[in-house]
Amino acid sequence: MDENLQRVFEQINEADTLSLAKQLISIPSPPGDEGPVGVFMADWMKEHGLSGRLQEIGPERYNAIGRIHGINPDEGKSLMYNGHLDTSQGGLDPHDEYLVYGELSNHKSWQPVPYMEDGRLYGAGSSNCKGNVATFMIAAKAIKDSGIELNNDLILAGVAAETGKAEIDQYQGPRYRGHGIGTQQLLNAGVTSDYAVVVESSRMLVNWALPGVLYLKLTVKGHPAYIPYIDNSRHPIYKALPIIDAIREWGEQYTKDNIYTYSGADGKPRGEIRPNVNVGSIRAGAPPKPNYQPAVLNMYVDIRTSPARLPQDVDREFRAFVRSLDPEIEIVTYRSQTGSAPEATFVEDLTNHIENSYRTVYQTDPIPLHWEQHSRWHDVIIYHEHGIPCVKCGPGPGPEGSDYTRRSLSPEELVQAAKMYASAALSICKVAE
Repeated sequence: MDENLQRVFEQINEADTLSLAKQLISIPSPPGDEGPVGVFMADWMKEHGLSGRLQEIGPERYNAIGRIHGINPDEGKSLMYNGHLDTSQGGLDPHDEYLVYGELSNHKSWQPVPYMEDGRLYGAGSSNCKGNVATFMIAAKAIKDSGIELNNDLILAGVAAETGKAEIDQYQGPRYRGHGIGTQQLLNAGVTSDYAVVVESSRMLVNWALPGVLYLKLTVKGHPAYIPYIDNSRHPIYKALPIIDAIREWGEQYTKDNIYTYSGADGKPRGEIRPNVNVGSIRAGAPPKPNYQPAVLNMYVDIRTSPARLPQDVDREFRAFVRSLDPEIEIVTYRSQTGSAPEATFVEDLTNHIENSYRTVYQTDPIPLHWEQHSRWHDVIIYHEHGIPCVKCGPGPGPEGSDYTRRSLSPEELVQAAKMYASAALSICKVAE
């Protein structure tokens, strides 16, 4: 092993890595309230010589930014590690949270209280994405503590407002504003780099092609009526039943028709995106008044889009399909973001550095990711929009089996991720002579 890398690896240990992950988990940070965890991260980076500072993106919403300054930027490339500080847990009314997640929302792993069970770390955001953020913080600290200087900059970004909520109807305000707002603000303000890695869970394997997203609200209109006067032909819930089933069938065929595969620069298959369709919410009437036929039913649909298609193209296709079922249905689009699948050559050098670091740490060759890891939207796309080569590569998810274990990380996974990020940083930013 390279002597410089050995010096850095000697600074990375399980106790420090696990402790930092636990500290991050213990600070609640549902969407809209990332302020305290951002302050903690910035202060920690300052304390450890990583030039920590805050960037406000809204009231009590901060990006935390750190940096190891390179001493010869003509050599090597600058590299940014990016992970989100908001958690998928929280941010909804408790009743809505239960309707979405069921008993999972009441499980102890859903709370901002870190704990170990069967040798794995649990707690809100453990693998999405606070444990992941802890690993690149530890990697940067290890480089700093080793006394090794880099030619180019290593930038650390803990960002707010990544998770996938969107404002619609009564759901307005900061806790419903996400989808990469923090990273967009980061880059718009000039915090950029030559290369970037978004540390979302991927079992430390690399991918760079991701789907786009459409959120649509469909309104089925009926006629209000007290129970003696109900008219099933004008009942929006009954009118919606065949429409929901038709959307399910349309969605299944749409997914098959829009599967997207991509290859690496060597021509070998790298992954497959399956853009699914989901009716995620249906609302009509009021629980205290089941004695009334409701006037309106709203349903809310998520359509993932292939990188080969613009969201507005899919939007038009879906609208035409829905109106063929019922021309009176009203449709409102309330999220539209394009997918991204740049040519492999765009990320080839970055990918090579990351995968060589994988071989160094894991002593084996990386393998292609499972399709579902390619079929999610992440901040990687925002870097691509800014012309920055970026890949996804992060620890987790946990072992298959249950909704709980997939939201966990082992101490070994944390340490290996920190070492891999440190190795990639030395390789990309270049060690100063």
